[in-house]
Order: sequence, then structure tokens, then C-alpha cells
Amino acid sequence: LGEGESNRRFLRKAVAQHVAFERGNFRNRTYPNSLMGAIALIRQTFYDARWYRDAWRVYRQYPQGQQPPELNLALQALEGAVSGSQPVVFEVEDDLDAYRASKIYNEFRLKGFIRGSGYEYRQLENLPNAIPFVVPVNFPQDLNIAAPEDALDIDLMTLQHWEAAPDNARWLAENGFSVAFTSDGLKQKKQFWNNVRIAVKRGLDKRTALAALTTVPARLLHMEKQLGTIAPGKLAFLTVTDGDVFADSTRILDVWIQGKRYEVTPRPPVSPEGEWRLAVGTPEPLLEATLKISGSYPAYTVMLEVAGKKKRVTFKKFQDQTIAFAVQLDTTKTAGWYRFSGTIFPKRLSGTCELPDGQVVPWQATFVKPVPRKKKQKPNPYTQPVQRPTTVTGSYTNNVPIAAPRAILVKNATLWTAGPAGILENTDMLVVNGKIKKIGKNLKAPEGALVIDATGKHVTPGLIDAHSHTAISKGVNESTQAVTAEVRIRDVINNYDINIYRELAGGLTMANLLHGSANPIGGQNAVIKLRWGVQNPDALIYQPAPQGIKFALGENVKQSNWGDRFTTRYPQTRMGVPQIIRDRFKAALDYQKAWQRYRSLPKKVRRKTIPPRKDLEMETLLEIMQGKRWIHIHSYRQDEILAFVRVAQELGLSVAAFQHVLEGYKVAEAIKALGAGASTFSDWWAYKFEVYDAIPYNGALMHRVGVVVSYNSDSAELARRMNLEAAKAIKYGGLSREEAIQFVTLNPAKQLKIDDRVGSLEVGKDADFVIWSGDPFSTYT
Repeated sequence: LGEGESNRRFLRKAVAQHVAFERGNFRNRTYPNSLMGAIALIRQTFYDARWYRDAWRVYRQYPQGQQPPELNLALQALEGAVSGSQPVVFEVEDDLDAYRASKIYNEFRLKGFIRGSGYEYRQLENLPNAIPFVVPVNFPQDLNIAAPEDALDIDLMTLQHWEAAPDNARWLAENGFSVAFTSDGLKQKKQFWNNVRIAVKRGLDKRTALAALTTVPARLLHMEKQLGTIAPGKLAFLTVTDGDVFADSTRILDVWIQGKRYEVTPRPPVSPEGEWRLAVGTPEPLLEATLKISGSYPAYTVMLEVAGKKKRVTFKKFQDQTIAFAVQLDTTKTAGWYRFSGTIFPKRLSGTCELPDGQVVPWQATFVKPVPRKKKQKPNPYTQPVQRPTTVTGSYTNNVPIAAPRAILVKNATLWTAGPAGILENTDMLVVNGKIKKIGKNLKAPEGALVIDATGKHVTPGLIDAHSHTAISKGVNESTQAVTAEVRIRDVINNYDINIYRELAGGLTMANLLHGSANPIGGQNAVIKLRWGVQNPDALIYQPAPQGIKFALGENVKQSNWGDRFTTRYPQTRMGVPQIIRDRFKAALDYQKAWQRYRSLPKKVRRKTIPPRKDLEMETLLEIMQGKRWIHIHSYRQDEILAFVRVAQELGLSVAAFQHVLEGYKVAEAIKALGAGASTFSDWWAYKFEVYDAIPYNGALMHRVGVVVSYNSDSAELARRMNLEAAKAIKYGGLSREEAIQFVTLNPAKQLKIDDRVGSLEVGKDADFVIWSGDPFSTYT
């Protein structure tokens, strides 16, 4: 930060590789425009950089008989990052992004640090403390709560962060993280020291705070041999203060950069601060007074006390070693203005004074004692350390872990099993260690069991939504490309989404989180169990569920309803959709053959051969063809449904369910023959052109043909009342109550290939159940 030519001021170049989850928005045509797309791009790029490094190593050693890899300066620049010799800095927006970044560090064994958001305290248990954090001190200020109406606009999570933000660095340090500070994010950089001092007042150890400003950043920048401490041989980068650097009243006096002094707080050669005995005129004083000078140069505060009366001097000037001031006095023999000018010496002031009558006489002052410096008491709303939140912050926070008794006995309920047993009256259900142990009458509770009297109440399996977009962070669609099989919903799960709580309150316990319908081949899904209050977003993922992926057909993927700017992405017609799907699967087969050829080489030959490049999109498509990943495909019209059935049969694709499938009743036999399910809306029709032939009897008609049918929400609001959606299967199609409840329990479990574990109340299955105050198909329940 010193002077001189810029090329001579560099201490180290290429310090670190900076990475951020940058993205556009839905209307942006440049990849990526979603968080999951940004993560996929970063992962693919690091894989490419690894391949590029290894390919060139092979080629340089064994160039005979093979073409050199293409020259790519971007991938070449990442070699240090993927090899661990150059730090990687992730800049994140929030604590969940910090966790996502930490998983990328782990996947690629990267070294470096995270430029945090100030919210890291919410994910401390999930973040590896081997990763240092550079944290901002842009604490939230001045919440507007002047009126009750203003206070209502501030949500609880905002208030909680306002209280907790100053403790972020302390909690990180106490949990073993290395911490450095940054002024980035402050609207006014002059607030930096004030906010660091607030963090210290809240309990951050001073030594840790000092390290966060010196040794830690030096180490992170690989400059610890030159910077960070005062030691012989190190660069003379110094900060000089007039007191404890973390005290409010302390001023920074000088900053030294490579031995050159830069004055921050100007100060005179000799300080005039103190209490002085003033005498005006000689040899007999015309005026005697006490002069007090305090404060900071050049804006000192000057007080004059004459005959017991104090007078504040408002006209004053201090420059270098000179002093000048004027004061109006009425307690002397000669009333009026006295004008002083003089020189400041150690322990002495002297000069001339112009009296009210114009006469000029000498004056002098002798030092009596120092004036105590008053400590500035800045208002500090953050007075005491707070207890770190240990669960989800915001509305409906659980301050204690959710109860999980080893055994639960539900007695005397109307049990909707959704299984072969049907609906059982006055029945007990025993749960042990999260599994259904027994179902019957007059069951005995094990010692210590939680006993629930469900007399007059109904119990169903936990409801399952086969098509949800709940709890997905920063973009449901990666809509920039026709094929985005590389993006993963699991990377962007938001465990703070309040809809988890609301949907649990409506009896929903599981959901299939799907990518949007902007692409013929979209992103990978995630099946979750709704657990409100967990800190780790990965704890929501239901690991036994097979992997899936979202495909789509119709208006959305050919962009006919996107506007005039979106007319260039292929395909633009319905007939182009199955063709691009075929093309990408054929490309995947070519990719597979390339790897098979490489892996079939003798080990010695393989070592001398450039390997194929790992492609996350192709890897995903191969998983589909190998039956390891199931397709969930957005669809409406009978023609496009039939077209995809033929593509699936041609390529041997595993199709879990057609989603929405509002003309499925016309081609139900073809869907059944494919072995696919149908997850439809209960009674949505005529909301856009391609659904004009939708009817509310669709679900019942497909069910009667033998298709496994579920009702889905596709809506965080509708997902709060899936029980009432299921009831519509009785109204529209005359299904029995036992069949209707399966539309939101067992059938979606079958479509997700997890019906051996969930979806019905049967012995051995997960104890996911809902207790209703009355009939679950009643609007009064």
C-alpha cells in the first residue's frame, strides 16, 4: 500500500485461485444461472484441470503415437490448485454455501481458505476446522423498529443474526478454526476497528483477534516468513498506536510500510495536553488562571478557569509547535477579549497576549499535571456474549433436540395402514428404535416407552410428495442448456426453508426434490425426509432411495412460453426433444466405449496413454442406461408421452414415473407396459394450452388400468394438504378410501423404489406416521 511504481510494490503474485458460486438468473442464457449449475461447473472444471495436468504429464513423457492435448491456458492456470501448491479461496454468500465449498475442498483435496459471510456460526458442527476462514465484520446495524409496524417487517432470523453476528469470530476460534478479518462488506471502512473491538468486548480473546490481523493472514498468503510478526529480517510493516489497540479510545498514530513512515494521526512536536498555571503580564500578573488542554491534535479542547469560573475556549488554533486562542472574560479588571499566541515547549508555554484595550503583554504557563483522558463511551448494543444457536434459526426454532424416545406405543387409533390390512379400528402400534415393531390390539408398552392415547384419532403413514421443489437453494432450474444432467439437487438443499416446517404440519414426511422442467434432460433429484431443526442439510437426504433424474417434454423445454428472446436453443419443437435425448445417450455410449478401450489396455501401455476426460454429464447418463438412476419425466400430451415411451424402450431406460402426465388416461396401457408410474395433479386443467385435455378423472382412470398412480403437489403451499388431494380420488373416480390414501403414501413410495421401507404402516418399516384429530379426508381435521 506504499508509494512507488506498482510493479515494484508486489510482494507475491498468483497468491491464490479465487472461486465463487457466481451465477445469472432464470432469464440469463449464460451457463450457469443456478447455484447447482455453478457447483457442477466448478466440479467439472476441477476434474478437467486434473485431467489436463495428467494428460500433459503423459504426453511429455511418451509423445510417440498420440496427439498432444489441446492447449488450454485456463486449465493450465488451475494446475497449482488441483496439485495442492496454490491455495483456493472460496467466496461464499452464507453458511450453507460455506458448507458446500467445504465439500468441494474435500472432494478435490484442495488447500486454501473460505472468505466467509458472517453466518458461519450456524454450521460449525458441519464445517471441517482444517479450513481457515476470513470473516467480515459487517455486523447488522440500526434495525428500524421505531414503530410496531416497522418491527413486524423484521423477521426472527434477522433479529437472531443481529444478536449473534459479533460472536461469529469467537465461536469459530473456540471451535478450532483459524480466523482472519476482512473489511470487505463494510459500507464505511472506518467502522472496521470499531466492529473488531465489539467482537473483543463480546469475548473474542485479544491474542486471537491480534492474530486475525497479523499472523493468520500472513500464513494464509504464504507470507509468514516476511510478515505477521516483528522479528529481525522480516519486512518492516508496523502499526503504531497510542494504547491498547482494542480499546475504544486508542488511536492509530503511524503505519510503516517497508520501513517508511506514514503518519495517520498528525501530532505536534511537543504535546500541550495537561493542566497549566497561566500568568499574563510581568512583573506583576494582570491575570492568573488555570488552563486545561485535552483531547487530540489539532482539535484540542481548551478550558480556562478564572476566579473559580470556568470558561470554554471556542476560538483556538494549534499548528506544529504554536498555540493561539481567544477568550472573552468579564471576571477581570479589564473585561473583554483576550487574544493569546505563543509557542509550546516541554513543560512550558509562552508568548504574547493582546488585552481588551489593545495593549500587548507577555504571558507564560507552567505545567502542573496531566489531564486524565476521558474514555469515549460509545453506545454498544452488543454488551454480552450470547449463546450460540444449536438448531435452525428463525421462526419455530427448537431450542432443544427433538424428542426421539426408544419406544412409542400408539393406542386405540383408527389405523390407515395403506397396506394389505387396510383400515383397522381401535388398534395399537408399537414403535421401537424408529421401526414398526407390532400392530394389534391391547399391546403392552415396553419399560420407558412413550404412550400416546389415540382414542378417537386416526393414524396414517407419513405422506409422500413425489414432485416437490421445497428446500432448494438459489434456483430450481439450470435453464441455460438443453441437457444439464451434471447438476445435482443434493448440492443445494436448504434445511432452513420454513416450508419444511409447514409441510410437516400438514402430515408430509417425505418429498422427491426435483429439478425444474426447463430442459429435455435436467438435473439429478434428491429424496428427503422432512426433519425440521437439523443443522446439516445432508441429514435430510434419504440415503436408501435410488438415484433419480428429471427429464421434461412439451412447451417448457422447447421454450414456446419463454418469450421472444428464447428462440435459439435447440430443440424448439416437440419432435426435436426425443431426438436430442437419443443423441445424448448415444454420446454417452461413445464415452463409455472410450473408457472401455482405455481400461482394456495392458497396465504398462495404459500408463503411457492419455486417458479420456471425466465428464459428469456423460457419467450420469450412463448411470441411467445401467439402471442405476431412474427417470422422472415432466409430460402432458399423449403424443409426447408415447414418443418418449418408444425412446425409453429403444434405449432400455429405467423410468420411475411420468410427472403431471395429464393426458396419461389416453395412453395408460403404454405407460403400464413400460413399467413406469404416473405422478399426476388431482384436478388441475386448462391453465395452459398443452393441458386443455386434462381431466380430474385422470388419476383414477390410469389406476384402473394398472398404472401405479400418485398425486403430487409441485407446490410448497399445496404440499401442506396432500391428504385433501388424496380425497379427490374418491370424488373424481370413485376410488375406495384405502386406494385413495395410497395415492399419497404407498404409491409414491413405489415410484421412488422405497416401498420396502416406507409408504405403509407394516411391521419392519420406518415409523413415519401422522396422528390426525379426525378423518384425514375431512377438511375439518
